[in-house]
Amino acid sequence: MKTLLVAVDNSAIARKVVQLASEQACALQAQVVVLCCVDASYASTTGAWIIEAGEDPGDFGAALDEQNTAEAAVRQALAGLQSAGVTATGRVVAGESAETIVAVANELHAAMIIMGRRHLSSFNRLLKGSVSAAVIEHASCPVLVDVRAD
Repeated sequence: MKTLLVAVDNSAIARKVVQLASEQACALQAQVVVLCCVDASYASTTGAWIIEAGEDPGDFGAALDEQNTAEAAVRQALAGLQSAGVTATGRVVAGESAETIVAVANELHAAMIIMGRRHLSSFNRLLKGSVSAAVIEHASCPVLVDVRAD
């Protein structure tokens, strides 16, 4: 079975990306792995946290830090995928976003990476860099970027 890697964060864009991933997973009869990256300096551990679908994201309370926010984003994405009938699991991984997304896609032999794009100003793009551009540049599989504005 094909695997799609879906990169999410805690934003409105992520909800659109999950909808796009649902459509692609159904069309390709693929399973989905939802990934959210956290800055390693904020993570309580260096490993990956595996999260299963079927858990109600409302059961986990308010996010108090970056790791909890990432877990909540993954759980929310899993709930949306599960309601669409898509087989999905989630991971929260500490590391730089673009490098981590590409590494996990390679590890999973992902057929495709699906992610969103923030509409950064020229200054912020220069200052922070574009995660989606870096993933496109380094990925060994196709990358589908949802560019719809909020």
